[in-house]
Amino acid sequence: MFEIIWTKAYFMNEKKGNMNNVPELSGEMGWSELKIPDSYGIGRAFITGDRSSDRIKVRYFKKDSDNSFVARVWFGPSTEGPPGHVHGGSMAAVLDEAMGASAWIAGHTVVAAKLAVKYRTMLPLGTVTTIEAWISSVKGKKVITKGKVFDETGTVYTESEGLFINIPSEIFGEMINHSDAL
Repeated sequence: MFEIIWTKAYFMNEKKGNMNNVPELSGEMGWSELKIPDSYGIGRAFITGDRSSDRIKVRYFKKDSDNSFVARVWFGPSTEGPPGHVHGGSMAAVLDEAMGASAWIAGHTVVAAKLAVKYRTMLPLGTVTTIEAWISSVKGKKVITKGKVFDETGTVYTESEGLFINIPSEIFGEMINHSDAL
C-alpha cells in the first residue's frame, strides 16, 4: 500500500508540470488533419467535443499516401484509473471513435456493435500516443475494424477489434452534413 501511495504522490509532485502543459499534437509529413466538429447535435461529441485541459486531447489525421486514419492523443490527469496511469475506458473510448472514423473515411456510415479491447501494458498519464485504425474486412453491412494505441518508442498499450454496422445515412441527421471532414 505504501508503494502505491508513494507512486501517486511522486507522480502528482514530480510530473505535475507535464500535466499542466498540454503538448501540441502534431502530425507527420504526409498527414492531413481532419477537422471534426465539437458537436453534431444538442450535446457535444464525447471525445472531440471536450475542450477541458485535463482530460483527453486528440487530433485526427488521414495519411495522404493511402487515406488511412491516424491520430495523436494525449491522456491528461482526469483520465486516471490506476494511480499515475490512464483508465482503460479512456483508451477504449478513443479507439471506438478512431475505428469508427476509419470506416467513415472509407465511406461507411457505421455505428459500433461490438468492441474487443486488449490491454497490453499500463499507459502512464501525460503520454502522447499515436492511434492507427483501419478496416480489416467488410461483409455486407458488417465492417470489421482494428486499432492500436502506441507511443513514439513503438510500445503498444492497447489493441482493439470492432464490429461496426452500416446503417442508412439519413439516420445520422445533421451529422451526415459534416462527413466531408472525413
